Amino acid sequence: MRHIITSRYYCKKITPGSRYVKPLTGVKEFLVQKCFAFVQGYEKILETKFPQAFKIYQVFSVGTKTLYSDIKEYIRISSSLSEGKSVRDLHRKELEVYFQVPKDLKKVAPVLLLAALPFANYVILPVIYLFPRQTLSSHFWSLQQKLDFAITYQRKKLYNYRPVFRHLQAQVNNIKDINLKENCQALFYKLGSGVHPTTDEIVSLKPLFVNKPYGIFSMSRKHLHSLCRMHRISALPGLQWRLWKHAGFIREMDLAISREGFDDMTLHDLKHACFLRGLCSVGLTREEMISFLSHWIYIAENTESASLSLLLHCPIFLSYNAPSNWVLIH
Repeated sequence: MRHIITSRYYCKKITPGSRYVKPLTGVKEFLVQKCFAFVQGYEKILETKFPQAFKIYQVFSVGTKTLYSDIKEYIRISSSLSEGKSVRDLHRKELEVYFQVPKDLKKVAPVLLLAALPFANYVILPVIYLFPRQTLSSHFWSLQQKLDFAITYQRKKLYNYRPVFRHLQAQVNNIKDINLKENCQALFYKLGSGVHPTTDEIVSLKPLFVNKPYGIFSMSRKHLHSLCRMHRISALPGLQWRLWKHAGFIREMDLAISREGFDDMTLHDLKHACFLRGLCSVGLTREEMISFLSHWIYIAENTESASLSLLLHCPIFLSYNAPSNWVLIH
């Protein structure tokens, strides 16, 4: 109960529309600015001090420029939010950049910093060639690598679908409301028999995802850890808040898609959106991807800050039995 009250207080204190997508402040702002300046001058440093290494590095020049552009956009968006711009005024692409850049910097910044040290290039660059998925962001990957790595990440997430589903099933008997309990059992029976529930059936269970038994601040530790692995979130202290913020950020992107529609989304955009929301999009048509995203967005539009746990479980409700997912692990 203490955690629930704390979460409500937290939601109340922050300006509506900016609870999950906030401008940079303090140390984080300083570090991003430093990374921006470093990436800006990185090619010049290598060309001057390490001409041989620079020949190898030229392979990554396009990626560096794209990363530089995204960091610049990230800083611009943060400044706009600091000046009072509403999150709901941001476009889908802006939200995607703001969501992804911090993750990319955590991966790429150490590599770029080490590569600038004397003689380090002779070690770092071969490592980059051998392990591009672990050491570089998508800015440096080829189209084939982007697809291969997306499948790899999706396969890792899928191994946590069944544990999350088992945690959901284990709490059914703790549901006190008879109608909700019966609806929940019927929904889980559908999933277990290879059928996905309708969006209205999913939304009808929303009260169960506010407090007990499935609220973010009410779930067991094991359930939370499985959710973190399913969404590729590190299970460090404060994971409940990071899950809550992750779901809120995804919801803001969902609402942006709802505002702008699917017409301006390329096949790459649709595939990326599906992978992010737990569906392997390999082999799917444009219509199939739009159908999945439409169902997801309908649920997102019917959730609030208190019921974001429902959105965290949507990969189970909407894609647990998807053939494109099952083929990756069976």
